[in-house]
Amino acid sequence: MRFLAFCLPALALTSAASAREPLVLAPVKPWNLHYSDNSCQLFRSFGDPANPTQLVLESLGPDSGMMMMVFGGALTSKPTTDRAKATFVPSTGRSFDNGRVSETTSDKKTAIHWSGVSLLPEIKAGRNGKDDDRAQSAARRAADRALELSAAATVTALEVTEPRRGTVVLQTGSLGKVIGMVRECNREQMAGWGIDPAVQDKIVLDAKPTRSLRSLFSDRDYPAGAIRNGDMSVVAARLIVDANGKVTRCTPLTPFTGEGFKEVVCARLSKAVYKPAELADGTKVPTFAITRIDFRIPE
Repeated sequence: MRFLAFCLPALALTSAASAREPLVLAPVKPWNLHYSDNSCQLFRSFGDPANPTQLVLESLGPDSGMMMMVFGGALTSKPTTDRAKATFVPSTGRSFDNGRVSETTSDKKTAIHWSGVSLLPEIKAGRNGKDDDRAQSAARRAADRALELSAAATVTALEVTEPRRGTVVLQTGSLGKVIGMVRECNREQMAGWGIDPAVQDKIVLDAKPTRSLRSLFSDRDYPAGAIRNGDMSVVAARLIVDANGKVTRCTPLTPFTGEGFKEVVCARLSKAVYKPAELADGTKVPTFAITRIDFRIPE
């Protein structure tokens, strides 16, 4: 486990004014990049040093999107089913409207969590390549990575709008360098999972389940204790899929969740069967897949 701290300058904010003046928070500490076995995490604090607003960006693997959490400090929302919005400034054409509002377990401070966060511009993020376009797939993936890195370099801030409340602006400064370092962290992780990063770069067809992963679950899989307590959870898991499409390892990636959820997820996902990943010449190769299972109280 390693921690790496470094400083980047906070740049001037260029966001349009809203009806309610946003609260702009400058950074109070340098970025920290945390290398762990299961994810690469960026941390930074903003605003009041005695009661900072914390930003966490977490990557579970290459090309898998990021999870993002903002908590404490200037946030004031109570847990609600309404969603919070996040936008990087200047805009890449994408906003993230799926922010779940909850609270931290230790001190009950507001915490907002987004999944599937990417800096890839909207027109590229929504593009679907043809499965048989093998000659272009690897090149297209490399081009998209370069485009996302370029977009990250232009970012100066993150705007967070709480449900029925105002907007908090975190002056992040450029994210180009930090996203680049997250990618290097991801490559180091892959080697630890038994996946060759050089081979992973050459994959033109990703591993795909032969049936819906959700079909592996039923209401009976909901942990009994969680039903009694009214608990809900989203559990992310990383699967190692071999060259025959068999799941050889399942690792739950959600550190904070109710009792029983993670065990159920890996017990079911380990039974999944995949079409294996392929190189341009049709060679089947091992790879990884990251999925998320959303548990809600069955009605």
